[in-house]
Amino acid sequence: MTKLPLALLAAFPLVACVDAGDNTIPETSDEVDSAIEKENGGLTTTDEAPMFASDQLFAAAALESDEAETDVMAADVNDMAAAPNVRIRNVLIVWGQMPADPTATAVRDWSGRLELNRGGMDIRRRIAFERELGDRILPRTDRTRIDFVSRTRPANDGLVLRVVDNAPGDGPLTLTYTPNDGTPARVLELRDLADGPVVRDEGDGNRIVLSARDRDPCDHGMMRGRWHALNPRGGVLVGVVSNEDGEPIGHMRGIWGTKRDGSQVFFGKYINREGGFRGIFAGQWDNGEFKGRWIVRTGDHGLLGGVYFRHDTLRGGGFHGRWGETSCRGR
Repeated sequence: MTKLPLALLAAFPLVACVDAGDNTIPETSDEVDSAIEKENGGLTTTDEAPMFASDQLFAAAALESDEAETDVMAADVNDMAAAPNVRIRNVLIVWGQMPADPTATAVRDWSGRLELNRGGMDIRRRIAFERELGDRILPRTDRTRIDFVSRTRPANDGLVLRVVDNAPGDGPLTLTYTPNDGTPARVLELRDLADGPVVRDEGDGNRIVLSARDRDPCDHGMMRGRWHALNPRGGVLVGVVSNEDGEPIGHMRGIWGTKRDGSQVFFGKYINREGGFRGIFAGQWDNGEFKGRWIVRTGDHGLLGGVYFRHDTLRGGGFHGRWGETSCRGR
């Protein structure tokens, strides 16, 4: 996948101090075409009602649910994380139909195991894992291994992990997915994720997305949602913003599109669970990837990036990304 160069982002003329005036987030094709030409998409710093008073919109988007996991390996991984000279990462791995296909009837079985070559990991949250399909985490006895049952049909399942490398100087740390169906294992080096998420095409519209970020005391987390195309030029964004453990802490609504000058831009307003303004996410998108800035009332505050899958239905498109303060190491 082609990466958006950061030089392009630096040249992108975002306005750091956003307007605090009247705010209506575009919903129609014509509204998006007009707003995309405005500074920061016309989004403002005003507080909102929780979920933008758009409960029906979020319900229609049918974002995959997530749930905290009580992992028996957590205490063991805590002990490892407290040791000196370790490296701790937050890791998101998602698999399934991307973009989602609401009309899909065939079920794909992803059941298998995830395994580290050293260190340990614990599960912070499960994404989707439908009980009616028999999805579940199998009993764990090894801190380097997670066995699971997962079947997807229209969308995707996933896990948010805390990964501890207890010997970061001993060569690459790898995460291997080995399916139970006998197909070859997929091996990923976590250092490959330094520049952003990695997407593996599994055929028939199925993909694996893996994202990682070093764990640190700065404000950072993940985001995921729908990337809905209203016309060939652009559309709307609807999503959930999470902390480093994948716990939902807010919501995002916004727009994406192509301006008259040809630049491909997006703007999203981020609020906390109570509706308080937390920032504007703004940047560029191209070839399945987006990169941008986190802008607060006083100016630039951080960076964000991820991958998107456009679709002409609200339940079909999707995006997965991460965000963090600029002061943090990496993103």
